[in-house]
Amino acid sequence: MAFMNPPLAPIDNPSLEEIVARRDLSVHFQPIVSVATGHILAYEALSRGPRDSPYANPIPMFRAARACDLLAALECGCRERAIESWVGTGLGELLFLNVSPEVLIDPENLGGRTLALLEQHGLSPARIVIEITEQSPGIDPDLMAEAARYYQAIGFSIALDDLGDGYAGLRLWSQLNPDYVKLDRHFVSRLDEDRVKRRFVRSIIDIAHSMDSRVIAEGVEREGELDTLLELGADYCQGWLFARPDAAPHRMREALEARLASLAANRRPATAATEIQRLSVPLPALDADLCVAEASERFSRLPHANALAVVDGRSRPIGILGRQQLMALLGKRFGFDLHGRQPITKVMRTQALCVEAHEPLERVSRKVTGRDEASRDEDFIITDGGRYLGMGHVINLLQLFTEQQVQLARQANPLTQLPGNRPIRVALEHYQRQARGFVACYLDLDNFKPFNDRFGYALGDRMILALANLVSSELGREDFLGHLGGDDFILLLDDGKNLHRRLAGIQRRFIAESHALVPADARAEGGFHAKDRYDQWRFFPLVRLSIIALRVGAEARVESFGDLWSHFKPAAKRAGNGRIVVRLDRHSAPVGK
Repeated sequence: MAFMNPPLAPIDNPSLEEIVARRDLSVHFQPIVSVATGHILAYEALSRGPRDSPYANPIPMFRAARACDLLAALECGCRERAIESWVGTGLGELLFLNVSPEVLIDPENLGGRTLALLEQHGLSPARIVIEITEQSPGIDPDLMAEAARYYQAIGFSIALDDLGDGYAGLRLWSQLNPDYVKLDRHFVSRLDEDRVKRRFVRSIIDIAHSMDSRVIAEGVEREGELDTLLELGADYCQGWLFARPDAAPHRMREALEARLASLAANRRPATAATEIQRLSVPLPALDADLCVAEASERFSRLPHANALAVVDGRSRPIGILGRQQLMALLGKRFGFDLHGRQPITKVMRTQALCVEAHEPLERVSRKVTGRDEASRDEDFIITDGGRYLGMGHVINLLQLFTEQQVQLARQANPLTQLPGNRPIRVALEHYQRQARGFVACYLDLDNFKPFNDRFGYALGDRMILALANLVSSELGREDFLGHLGGDDFILLLDDGKNLHRRLAGIQRRFIAESHALVPADARAEGGFHAKDRYDQWRFFPLVRLSIIALRVGAEARVESFGDLWSHFKPAAKRAGNGRIVVRLDRHSAPVGK
């Protein structure tokens, strides 16, 4: 967890030196969890000074230590206390240790001492994640990247903290190859209510997955934030929604697991069998205690297996071993003699892509195809509740995705190819399940029927296509546009910010594009003559787009959007600007009652 740098306050050097010398420090641990699988990935160690001192809060303590050249000594003491306390909990998850950049690039301060400390307590570097805190002025990013690669080579994992917090962090990310990236809490706070933040977060997650990094969202405090993070594809979360930092996390373990089980159950689809589960090939996994020679024997009995998952004692994947990777290792001269007795944990790829059996197909497809070119075609691991279920093949995923697209095409409007009635119903149900506000719009063309009758269906179709194309170009990534048929469209917006401006912009663009289709004499007159519903000739104004926008509150439940749109349609057509916006919340009276 990175620390801010407020203005320096007077420093009591002897007091701080005494704290460091006596290691008068306490350590709290906060879990990092996967709600999708319901399991705990790791705990982050958070150090505190003496309770009644100016350094009870870590921010002034680390700020003062940096100012008086005690940072390396303080961090050393924090690491020692963290590892000692962690061993005392008896927990077996990963441990995240915060390390500042200047300490990271000094091997004497971290590598040698930490390795000796881990050996003393019977811990492996593979159980430790070095979390690089804020970028310090004057630290060479190239030197940091070199140091990070060194620690990864000896078994540590690397996490980059506060991703998105300024240019320096993004630049460092581009030079490192971190195993984990931590999303800055600024982007997490009220994420479900901020369309711009969601776009940033989706981009960050997509880039991270393309680099084989897993994303941890910090500061998750609300279920709305959690739902949005899961929808966008975040891998892990950390925050008060799950647990506060605690000096004895093992005592809170049962309550945390129950909390995770409840959150996961509430977000799991009602049907047990999902499309991703259909992709699972039930290949046996490799136990983590196998050696390379034994793994080779397993592959020889499974000639069609491209890769096998490596699992721990609880059947949770910890890596993946590929056939080609294994053959390249053993195919060298003296390969079996040199590597045959090595544990497979030394040669497996720890950055294996794992997806849950109940994840949406589109999200899994984005994760798989978003990987870098070298690993894009590799098999991936499928889990159920975090436990190994089987292997997935990319070719099968692409085939399933293609089948889904064909099915959607069958349900699309034949003219615009936009989703038709059934997908629109599904989309409305999906938006209501998200438990956050959204806007449901009905788009209708005034005077379109007489225009169609007067100038022909070919010109009418061109006007319908013009509307479909211009509204599609205005969609955000989480928005939805469907075509009910004729001149009726449904537009769902997951964010109501600047709503009037957005809708007015669509109407202005439609005026410009539709008028270009109208014959010159009709444009000059501002309308045209055509027969009305009573078969009488009369003058009609040019076609106009009218919009009924329903602001649906987070707690509102709408039984029939069609009834509401029909109820407010006359008001929209009478409005001078052709639109009406209605707010719905749980206190809104149902239409017609």
